[in-house]
Amino acid sequence: MQSLEDIPTWFADATGLTVETAQVLLSIILILAVLLPVMYLNRGRRGLVIELFMFFLVEGALVGMGWLPFWVLIATVAVMAMAIALLGTRVIVGG
Repeated sequence: MQSLEDIPTWFADATGLTVETAQVLLSIILILAVLLPVMYLNRGRRGLVIELFMFFLVEGALVGMGWLPFWVLIATVAVMAMAIALLGTRVIVGG
C-alpha cells in the first residue's frame, strides 16, 4: 500500500527531478492550491489573518507528511514574527 509520503518520489521519477526538488515543487503547488481560493474569497476585505492561518495550517500539514523539512516552518514563523514586530514598531514610533 502506498501513502502520501510516496507522491514526491513518484513525481521525481516521472519528471527526472531529485526527490527534494519534487517535494518543494509539490509543496508550493499545494500551498497555492489552498491559498489562492482563500485569497480570492477575501478580496476587498481585510482577511490577512485567515490567509496566514491557512498558510501555516497547510505548511504544518506538509511538514507532518514529510514533504517539507521542519526548519522551513520555523523559518517562516520567524520571518512572520519579524514582520509583525517591525509593523508594531512602525506604529509606535511612527513613520
